[in-house]
Amino acid sequence: MSDGPYKSLPMKPRWRRAAKCAYKEAYSPEEVVESVTRASHADWRSEVRQTFVSSVAAIVNSIGQQSLFADQILSDLGSLQRICASPMESTFVLTTMEAVRSGQSGAAAVQRAAEDALSDRLLSNYRQVEEHVRRDDGLQNARFVRSRFDAAHQQVDFQGLARALLRTGDPLPRRTRASNTDLDAGVPL
Repeated sequence: MSDGPYKSLPMKPRWRRAAKCAYKEAYSPEEVVESVTRASHADWRSEVRQTFVSSVAAIVNSIGQQSLFADQILSDLGSLQRICASPMESTFVLTTMEAVRSGQSGAAAVQRAAEDALSDRLLSNYRQVEEHVRRDDGLQNARFVRSRFDAAHQQVDFQGLARALLRTGDPLPRRTRASNTDLDAGVPL
């Protein structure tokens, strides 16, 4: 008997937990959202340096008249992309460049870029988990996991998560573990 295909998933433990929550029906949709949010939060914290975020923000905020100097901002961001230490930092720079090209500036551009980078990473990890489940457990279970991840993705608060990671808003609340004291306090039905 197998514990599930998420056990052999070649990902970080936080993503194996998210895969487990999506794979097992016993976990509520809220638990899937929480596990995905926490995994994404941990990914950003381990891969994106705070000094790098400050550098990106300084470039985007450096010039008062953004519309006149957008080419210079894009050039500076392009040079900053050459020193990225992780794929997530590179994605953050690319999404910042997209935000500047679309006319956003200042803190709004950095906020939007962080949201988009987080969303891109989540979608990439969802596909990796889905492919692993499809290979190890079959198409039907892979579709189930995909639908759970799709539903979770719609409920993730990317604005709040980005604000917490950029340190412009409230930090991510601590995880509250429910403790069941008797049989009547079991899983919600």
